Amino acid sequence: MELDRRSLSPSDGSRPLRLTDLILPLGIGAVLRLALVVAFIGTLGRGDEAAYLRLGWGWSEFGAYTGMWAPLYPKLISYFSGLFGDGAADALRIVQVFMAVWAGVWTALIADMFGGRRAGLIAAWMFALYLPLAGFAALMYSESLFLCFFLPSVYQLLRYAREGRIAAPAWRGPLAGCLLGLAALTRESTLIFVFPCMVWVAFALRGHETEKRVGNARFKAWAHGKGPLAIAPALLFGLTALLTVMPWTIRNAWHFDRFVPIATSSQGSSVVGWNAYDINYDIADLGDNVLDAPGTLRDKIRGPEPAPWSPRAVSNVADASELNISDGLDFAKANPGFFLRSRIVEFVDMMSPLSFILRSLRITDGIGEPLNSALVKTLFAVLAVLMVPAVVLLGLWGWTHARDAGPLRSLAATLTVCTVSVAAISGMTRYRVPVMPLFIVLGALYLAGQREKPPRHRKILLSTLTVLIILSWIPSIGPIQMALAVLWKS
Repeated sequence: MELDRRSLSPSDGSRPLRLTDLILPLGIGAVLRLALVVAFIGTLGRGDEAAYLRLGWGWSEFGAYTGMWAPLYPKLISYFSGLFGDGAADALRIVQVFMAVWAGVWTALIADMFGGRRAGLIAAWMFALYLPLAGFAALMYSESLFLCFFLPSVYQLLRYAREGRIAAPAWRGPLAGCLLGLAALTRESTLIFVFPCMVWVAFALRGHETEKRVGNARFKAWAHGKGPLAIAPALLFGLTALLTVMPWTIRNAWHFDRFVPIATSSQGSSVVGWNAYDINYDIADLGDNVLDAPGTLRDKIRGPEPAPWSPRAVSNVADASELNISDGLDFAKANPGFFLRSRIVEFVDMMSPLSFILRSLRITDGIGEPLNSALVKTLFAVLAVLMVPAVVLLGLWGWTHARDAGPLRSLAATLTVCTVSVAAISGMTRYRVPVMPLFIVLGALYLAGQREKPPRHRKILLSTLTVLIILSWIPSIGPIQMALAVLWKS
């Protein structure tokens, strides 16, 4: 079975990528994730993991959802609770292994689209062995389900741009929008991608015909993307995404008596991020206080802390969300210097080579084979830490040097800017998950030889971003050393 059309892949002299080509790399990736699942079987997560489980169990038990997070992952837990009872978490962990295989297939397909079979295989191997993503199969977070919707959406957008407005089937844009809407119902912050992706569609699918048209002919030309911008395809994509979300928005209007597009988790982020507290859950439990984030350099960047504000105690979650966001903005206005310095720290925490699987290895009780020894945990953690800068820097080189990859380059840049902008509220390594498969794809293109001599402006941008990212890793050296020391002593 061929997974892509030969005409859409660069002429690298290879046959198109086939499903059988992915059996070995993604099979190895599945075995790796299954080993992690076995180690975490029977454990009870902490923090957001425990909260997700409570929401899912409550939904199953009482038939109602009362959480402040996007609904699809709690609903999945609820469904598994009805089927497996107390074994729901472990059963879902096993299913998340297959979710990871599904996400790996789409990662390989995107690489194959722009770099041919060799790039697709390299991307599959990189995705399979990338430990910071592999860890989510064993953890009760929404990232595994999110990538199942998000990566096919990205693929459809890129395929749309490669095929062109006229040649592409009419369903490709709406399908991408529907999948992005489902991703947003899994992870609320995905909504920030919708409008930028609409703009990307308008530019990536714009036509090049310059002949003058009038009346109905002119309207048809614009509808098919032959005008300066592909307005109609962009609007159709965005409308489909919003229509996918709309049933839950209507439910929220009835439940909260106000407009809440998906969830109210932003109020929790504002309490943490737009405040004086230094809370980063990647490195929680490393300081004397459970919420202290260690690192002398981080403390110097933040400087003296102003007085914090307390979250509002309001029964209506939507009302509390509005009040807490308002209080957070007032705090930022009253302390502009501290707010700016703390945004730098949030960016540092988002870019840290740490990852949530390391956090869970450190704070989860009862982890079994093959991760129950201090030596194995530490070696695993060291590899995971080293993989983050390797993939990020390789992805940057791929972004700069990739040949015949204009749509991928522009969409990856769009999604990365949106992802990094989340650090304006709060930063942790989970928030960078959406773009890491794209960095893997770009790195695979570079390793596959699908590259060109970049223009001068791209070289300058590469140098600037490389220096900026390396500098952002320096404040994380202390926390990394402490995290590894804790694992070594466990």
